Amino acid sequence: MSARDLTFYERIAIQMEYAVPLIRDLQRSLGEQQVNAALEERLRRQLEAAREAPAPEADMSRMEAGTELYAAGGALDYEIVASDAERFDLDVTRCGYAQLMEQLGARDIGHLLICNLDFAMAERSGTQLTRTQTCMQGAAFCDFRYRKRP
Repeated sequence: MSARDLTFYERIAIQMEYAVPLIRDLQRSLGEQQVNAALEERLRRQLEAAREAPAPEADMSRMEAGTELYAAGGALDYEIVASDAERFDLDVTRCGYAQLMEQLGARDIGHLLICNLDFAMAERSGTQLTRTQTCMQGAAFCDFRYRKRP
């Protein structure tokens, strides 16, 4: 099996099995608050760079196929709430990524390592993401609301 044969979820699982123990070691050495702040700063810089980069014209018709990539292998259960040329609204009702982080004892930092990357990825695809809650942080579902980037 090559890396190309792995689902997105399987790739994330491999990364998190390495990253979580490293982050926990850094938190013990440098302080949890300081390490988490560094992770938040990293996310902020990624989002800023994505917003400054030229974005392609968003093709909302491809959003369902993109969602299927992240859900492959049973990683997500979801419902498409609305989809048209201007928007793609999705509710994730079961998140294997949150379950993975729970198994690794790291659900408290899952939003910093996995969930919040969604915002920069959205910007790079020509969309803007609004999300008010995540399974990772204890909500019953994640509410993804994508709109074409102005």
